[in-house]
Amino acid sequence: MAAPFLPTLTRDSVLDGRDVAELLHLPLSTVLEYARRGVLPGHKLGRRWVFIRDEVDAAVRAAPVRAQAARVRDSRLDVGRNHAPLREGQMTLPINGVA
Repeated sequence: MAAPFLPTLTRDSVLDGRDVAELLHLPLSTVLEYARRGVLPGHKLGRRWVFIRDEVDAAVRAAPVRAQAARVRDSRLDVGRNHAPLREGQMTLPINGVA
């Protein structure tokens, strides 16, 4: 059985961590942590991480849309529920009109 066709790597298709950080508008430390955890596809060569532009593009496109926004919205719905009772002298601040 023949090996699958892999396109030739070029300078433009291979990125380092700084390139990915700039592309995604993230701190370099976040890009490297995501690579270490497997969130972003990366290849460790010695001490360096290298990224294939097409793999990063595919991973970003496949990521859940607005997952963070959904968590924030859900947490705001829980305001006032499952929280410890207020101690004397404490007060609550309204969030979107809900106290």
